[in-house]
Amino acid sequence: MKATLLIVAGLLLVGATFAAWYWLNAFACGMNTTGCNGFSLNWGDWEALQFFMPTFLLGIGLVLAGAWRLLTCSRP
Repeated sequence: MKATLLIVAGLLLVGATFAAWYWLNAFACGMNTTGCNGFSLNWGDWEALQFFMPTFLLGIGLVLAGAWRLLTCSRP
């Protein structure tokens, strides 16, 4: 049960972080004074991604910890 909770919490954290990063990119595009027809999520641009990377890594760590616990725990 704890393993499943860790996996779900990690996936929710990664999803929420990705949504916040997407929203920030869209907001930055909308604030551009020259106008914006579209934007892309550039993984190579660390200006904004550096603030979201710790929560991405924490979420991935939770998923991996849950998966490890799920795979290594012996069933009674």
